[in-house]
Amino acid sequence: MKALEKVRVRFAPSPTGHLHIGGLRTALFNYLFAKKHGGDFVLRIEDTDRARFVDDAQDKIYEALHYYKLTPDEGPREGGNYGPYEQSKRLDHYQQAAHHLIDSGHAYRCFCPEHRLELLRKTAEKRGEIPKYDRKCAHLTLENAKAMADNGESFVVRFKLDKQNVQFQDEVFGTVNQCIDESDPVLLKSDGFPTYHLANVIDDRKMDISHVIRGMEWLSSTGKHQILYRAFNWTPPKFVHLSLIMRTATKKLSKRDKDAFVAYYSDQLGALPEAVLNLIIRNGSGIRDFDADHFYSLQEMKDQFDLSLLGRRNLLLDHDSLQKYSRMAFKSADFEFLYPRIVDLLKKDRKFEIPEKEHIRRIVSFLNSKEENFGFLSSLTGGEFNWFFSRPRSAQLLLDSHPNVDLKQIIKELLKLETFNSETLGEVAKRHQLTLAKAMGIVRISLIGSKKGPPISELVEFFGIEECRERLEIMLRLL
Repeated sequence: MKALEKVRVRFAPSPTGHLHIGGLRTALFNYLFAKKHGGDFVLRIEDTDRARFVDDAQDKIYEALHYYKLTPDEGPREGGNYGPYEQSKRLDHYQQAAHHLIDSGHAYRCFCPEHRLELLRKTAEKRGEIPKYDRKCAHLTLENAKAMADNGESFVVRFKLDKQNVQFQDEVFGTVNQCIDESDPVLLKSDGFPTYHLANVIDDRKMDISHVIRGMEWLSSTGKHQILYRAFNWTPPKFVHLSLIMRTATKKLSKRDKDAFVAYYSDQLGALPEAVLNLIIRNGSGIRDFDADHFYSLQEMKDQFDLSLLGRRNLLLDHDSLQKYSRMAFKSADFEFLYPRIVDLLKKDRKFEIPEKEHIRRIVSFLNSKEENFGFLSSLTGGEFNWFFSRPRSAQLLLDSHPNVDLKQIIKELLKLETFNSETLGEVAKRHQLTLAKAMGIVRISLIGSKKGPPISELVEFFGIEECRERLEIMLRLL
């Protein structure tokens, strides 16, 4: 295999809101490719859309990258030789590039006010045509346009874009042919900020980006970018567009779906990071000798990543697969890795006291040995396993599920037992004309406040007989 040039890739999110799960996949594949080839993984913040800018969005992006261990080699915080790494701090690069295109005849200043552009749009719509700019300002001489600009008249810079067919190579989709037929796009806005197309091309060139790995939604823009590269007489980087992430085989993932965003997995589900990473490689794309039943560590993903294996098959977000990977992640995780995450979860919830470290170690051991389906840490505080950290606070469930039963008397008899097993509980049940299952249900609700849970024998093993008695006494007082 021919040796690659120096690999430099970038993850270039916009700080306009919550990081999308597709953004995490883009970051992952850029990271894997860079690390596989000893290259550089660059974080570039594309913050030129000031109307949609969110103050803490960059912090959230860094938090996500840190959580998933996708550490940038260069970026706003890391620094590097190609900075600044925030586009709002690179405006001089874009303005110089725009003026270079003006001087070479590929772009021009447009002074048309918004009300004229709006009139053009409305006229085109009445005719059933696609709105296009009529190039009125393209006929201005360079001298006249410069004089108007020097006189303080507001302008944008437009790129001359004639209808044309463009062909380019994509590493996933092969030869792509696009017909570019649209109005001369704005490259530089009147406030001096660039549009996406100009900033994207300029930064990738000036940062020596070798491969642009991004979501398929940008494939339609790549033809215009090819034309821009030609206008500058530059060789474009290699393009790699990733397949779509879908809800079902026919339905795209919507931004209204809570699991479309990265924060949902860590903050609400408490899914461990490598579980989510396994979910987003589950279609096997890019992983050599992929095995859907194998749980991949991040190191294995790096070692087995192969760009040539990226496929066109869309990725389906599947909760059952996430549950499976979450269970595998929990079983493979070291306790010292889990401990601070469980403590953080308890601190955020604020309903539970934080127990001693050894108690949490016993919980982890119990879950690994007894609970085959445990995977999401959130179920420790907001789900079926919060009994690890709390005692019964209400007798309502017990009363509702066992009407016409002398619960106080039964619990008094349970407190006299040396242990809880089928034989001892069966005797109590017989005296009160209950089934054994009913008697066990009374014990389970009294111990953990739920009808569902581990077998009574496992609860006794975990709590010990004295803690079981204390919980029964609490229930007795609540009745």
